[in-house]
Amino acid sequence: MVVYHKTVIPEGKPPEKMPKGIKTLYLSDELGSDYRKITEKDLNRLLKDIRNKKHIGISLNNDPDLEGDYMQIEISNNLICLEYVENNLKSNECSYSCFNPDYLDSDEWSPMDAADGQSIILMRYTMEDPELAAKCVEYFVRTGKLYPGMAWLKQWQSNE
Repeated sequence: MVVYHKTVIPEGKPPEKMPKGIKTLYLSDELGSDYRKITEKDLNRLLKDIRNKKHIGISLNNDPDLEGDYMQIEISNNLICLEYVENNLKSNECSYSCFNPDYLDSDEWSPMDAADGQSIILMRYTMEDPELAAKCVEYFVRTGKLYPGMAWLKQWQSNE
């Protein structure tokens, strides 16, 4: 029997200033057809687009083959969805998502148009603060870690 788990990782202390440098990550569109190592120029453009809530559907991958851990970034219809998938396609896979506490136990569909043209994003996985989203993405690109200044929804499943 598969059991689904979720827990909220509370907001921690944000860093006093954003770290420097860029972790080796691969920027790709939702279909994986266009990917390259992310550069400082790419990051600056991405942060500007996030702050302006421009329609985005991309992922930041640890693996050039797009098979490892990744962060998915979707922005559509004034909503933002950030999700980091760890141990992708393995038995211990888990995800960390932004979340809307008002919809935490809801299965209501969001009005977001996912970049892949078919995925449904639930309201529970959305946020509206573009500045906080930009900090989360910048911190991830610079460190490969989740931004501690935001609460994250962790989800995983187990066989019991």
